[in-house]
Amino acid sequence: MRGLVVAAVVGLTGCGSVAPRRASETAWRAGAASAAGEPDPPPTARGSAVVEFASEQVGRRYCWGGTGPYCFDCSGLVQRAWGSVGVHLPRTAGAMSSALDEVPLDHVRPGDVLWWPGHVGIYAGRGWMVDAEDTRHGVVLRRPTREPHRALRPPLEPR
Repeated sequence: MRGLVVAAVVGLTGCGSVAPRRASETAWRAGAASAAGEPDPPPTARGSAVVEFASEQVGRRYCWGGTGPYCFDCSGLVQRAWGSVGVHLPRTAGAMSSALDEVPLDHVRPGDVLWWPGHVGIYAGRGWMVDAEDTRHGVVLRRPTREPHRALRPPLEPR
């Protein structure tokens, strides 16, 4: 299913490794609500378009600093996906963390940005995300193997 894409976690050095943090079945929507069959909060029209754009990139290769169209790094994919709907985001995962509004992990909705130190992905719904994982995997749809540290919501209207 192309609309459901999941990102892996990445560490302090960028999209490729993450400090260990086990997924909490009670704190994050992917474990608790979605696994119980509860629906995600409805996406906005922009959130749906962001997920669609990101899903269309699945299979493209990973490249450090990549913003597409042929290859992406994690923040380049998120920036480009949100840019496709007219929302400008900062270039790096750290800058996104500082600039975007945080939402509780159990209120994440499709299109939101899942954040780990040095890595970001786009929540696609039902516990899945799309992200540019690493040079081995490229852009993928998957369930995160670790609970995100934060969920971020870009503005609904362009700034």
